[in-house]
Amino acid sequence: MKIKEISYVLGPKDLINDCLDVMVFLEDEYCNDAFVYVVEVTTPQCLSRRMEKSESEFLSPSYPYILVLKLTDEIIEAAIQSFIDTDDDSYWLKLYHIPATLNIEDINEILYRKKQENMELKARIDANLD
Repeated sequence: MKIKEISYVLGPKDLINDCLDVMVFLEDEYCNDAFVYVVEVTTPQCLSRRMEKSESEFLSPSYPYILVLKLTDEIIEAAIQSFIDTDDDSYWLKLYHIPATLNIEDINEILYRKKQENMELKARIDANLD
């Protein structure tokens, strides 16, 4: 799968010390006028600055970032393409996109479903051991 287009909500103010919300349009059946992948791309310097501003030695929890050394179109597109070029249907791009769209009820529902699947698997394994 290939990137059709990337665009920015706001362009970078500083190429080595900033973060961007990037809209990613792919050549796939999902992307159209009603849907686009959105990911956050940032630089290590921007993350350091955030810790300094908050006077913290760590980053507080937030959405996942795609890290790049410089916020140029070429580097951003290459980084995002690496999240697409996987054997598992662009898993990483989808994973980095989805957190901003979920609420806690969605997350709890997914966790509950996974718990049920694990319990069913354990029951099948236990039944086969008997």
